Amino acid sequence: MQALFRRPTHHSFGPGFERNTLNRICFYRNLVALSTCSLVLGFAAENAAAQVTFLGSVRAPGDTIDRSGLTGTLETGTPIQAFGGLSAIDYTGIKNRYLVLSDRGAGDGAASYPCRFHEVDITVSPSDGRVAMELVQSTLMTDAQQKFWTGNLAPLKAWDGSGHAPCLDPEGIRVLDDSRIVVSDEYGPSLDVFDRSGKLLRSISIPERYLLSECRPNPWTTGTYTNRGIEGVAITPDQKWVVGVMQGPLVQDGRIENAKCLGVMTRWLIRSLSTEVTKDWIYPLENESTGVSEVLAIDNQRFLVIERDSKIGSEAKIKKIFLADASQATDVSEVASLRDGIPTGHQAISKTLLIDLLDPEYGMSGATAPEKPEGLTWGPRLADGRRLLLVCFDNDFEPTMDTIIAAFAIDGL
Repeated sequence: MQALFRRPTHHSFGPGFERNTLNRICFYRNLVALSTCSLVLGFAAENAAAQVTFLGSVRAPGDTIDRSGLTGTLETGTPIQAFGGLSAIDYTGIKNRYLVLSDRGAGDGAASYPCRFHEVDITVSPSDGRVAMELVQSTLMTDAQQKFWTGNLAPLKAWDGSGHAPCLDPEGIRVLDDSRIVVSDEYGPSLDVFDRSGKLLRSISIPERYLLSECRPNPWTTGTYTNRGIEGVAITPDQKWVVGVMQGPLVQDGRIENAKCLGVMTRWLIRSLSTEVTKDWIYPLENESTGVSEVLAIDNQRFLVIERDSKIGSEAKIKKIFLADASQATDVSEVASLRDGIPTGHQAISKTLLIDLLDPEYGMSGATAPEKPEGLTWGPRLADGRRLLLVCFDNDFEPTMDTIIAAFAIDGL
């Protein structure tokens, strides 16, 4: 086991590594309904007493090496065995073991980075704010023929849209059982089932309205806009439904402007894991500058959602975790377009703020604000019964930028 990540208070990070000491802050915040007219009263009452306590964080330097056993450099000059780009995290259910998922690699798809996930042990000590992480294993992801998936964007540009996309941009990971995981891919987009050895077992079919727009006979009229695909994934606690959330609006739900698809109405794809049943829910973004980067189930109708802008440092404005309630949300799968807003007779997901990650008390605001909070998971219950929530941040494989995992205690959910 490779002990790479620790959170010391007065000594070095580990052999050859130095890190800044983060102050431990513990505080409690009552969650209040932000707009009673937009929330179901039962939801507001149920969650009004939710309390959040920041426990601490751990940082891995950007030049950390993983346990893939690979050597050499990529087209971008990045070490092929670089540890980083964490787009998702999920608890395995065993002791302090988690899976963390790297995305497509450095250079925004310019490198033939072999896609992979990692097993890590994360321990959290609420009494002194100490968070430690140890890298245990790195697993390369392959197709059914044992060919490595890479994040290289070039094959996607030549893809005709048939079958599975020829490359992978892994953005979400959830443990399905002790031998399988579900991974969301932003390129295709797709929802894929892998075994724990990293081999693709099957792809979960998704409706035609979600398929990549640029590969259609009439591109840019419907479908997923490039690099705005299925960003996060959740599995309901009863293991019956997989929830794939779009980073931004589908082409038919927004407008294309300055090489971007803009709008505030995004869709969640709700897909049965045992049948072909699907439905769509509407999730309203804060504004057109934001996108969804993760979803985590509380139960079958309530979720935590990361919504963020794409700014870093003092320019960052929105890095938030919302409580989302879909108990009153209606299925809009038959609605052709959401461009003009929520259709009459339909209702969107309700949301209320749980955590503002730019709160100065967390030590991740101002000039030090990271750009990409990307992953959410519950951990094992803390000794006092509170829920442990972990948030991972994507460093884009930048050697000068730390990978961060922050820990919160949640009471009342």
